[in-house]
Amino acid sequence: MSETDVSSVKKILATFCHHCPLCNYGRRNPESIIGKLLHHKYHADNCPFWKAEKEVYEESQ
Repeated sequence: MSETDVSSVKKILATFCHHCPLCNYGRRNPESIIGKLLHHKYHADNCPFWKAEKEVYEESQ
């Protein structure tokens, strides 16, 4: 996905998730309770912040 394909709203949502201390802890520690909750299918499929973060930041790495 190129930089022009990502909307500005999606970038804002992704930024909130990317800098959220709770989300960062869950990404660093996927086996913790927080990590399991954040990586659970219900959260991963329904959180607009998490979905935007995955779309925006996964592509840039």
